[in-house]
Amino acid sequence: MCPRSRLVTSLVLTAIFASGAVAQTERPTDEWVSNPVDDRTFETYLEFFAYDSSVPLAVHVTASDVVDGLREERLTFQSTPGMTVTARTFRPESSTSRGGIVFMHGGTGNGKDTRNVVNWTRLLARAGWTVLSIDLQYFGERNNGLFETFGAQEKADRLYNVPSLYLDWMIQTAKDAGRAFDVLAEHLQIDPDDIALVGYSRGAQMSMVAGAVESRFAAVALLHGGHFDGLEHGHRPAACGANYIGRINPRPVLMINGEADTDYLPAVAVRPLQKLLGPESTVRWTDASHGILTEEDLSVLIDWLRIEVSP
Repeated sequence: MCPRSRLVTSLVLTAIFASGAVAQTERPTDEWVSNPVDDRTFETYLEFFAYDSSVPLAVHVTASDVVDGLREERLTFQSTPGMTVTARTFRPESSTSRGGIVFMHGGTGNGKDTRNVVNWTRLLARAGWTVLSIDLQYFGERNNGLFETFGAQEKADRLYNVPSLYLDWMIQTAKDAGRAFDVLAEHLQIDPDDIALVGYSRGAQMSMVAGAVESRFAAVALLHGGHFDGLEHGHRPAACGANYIGRINPRPVLMINGEADTDYLPAVAVRPLQKLLGPESTVRWTDASHGILTEEDLSVLIDWLRIEVSP
């Protein structure tokens, strides 16, 4: 990777924000969605996301059961020194899965244990994949008290609009995703050529970054995610998905979004990002509001994954 220069460092540390509360039709944006950073700057960002792969994963299974033909386990693993990730795995009990999926949830207090996330990850496991669903830092079993209510404004005030903390969180999440890949490949013996990253809502926003910096993921699916939600002001360039999403290419990307989404507004938070996608990308729009994935949406996701990542 390129050595970090004083000039590039200053770019990384520069926060550019649009002004406060505005109407949804006048949402602020930042310069990178129309002009992403150059390759040299991006290579410098990659230094932030590097982790020591020799640090023991220290996988510990805390519970295991068979539910409706699926082996479900709760486990923890060490992402970076002293950083424990809580997770769940779902896999077919009666067959050996070749492919795997790392799943990242949205910004809800229950994290990986949110009902729709559990339903979707079980569905993917029944389709043949081994699914590792992780808690993002500050959510689920990793809640450290940063949030009290997990309300939208609280999350914006305490994390999403706090530039240095948000950047640190983005970096840790990308490392967690990379280490989750390691758990699938090393602990669960999944073929490393057949592991995908799937992110939902806030998890999709994080997956734009994690999917770009962790090039081992064979494919990346982004479900109801965007550039920023309705309460975000913008991000430091090293934490902005616009500087990463186009660099997932040439690996395939699937984006599923709703025209009636009032969290990630289509005109300002989604379509500008889609212009940055590479040619190996698939875009699906429905008339849904935020977080509503229909049976047809899930069928499209499964069919796309079967093409890109063997179950």
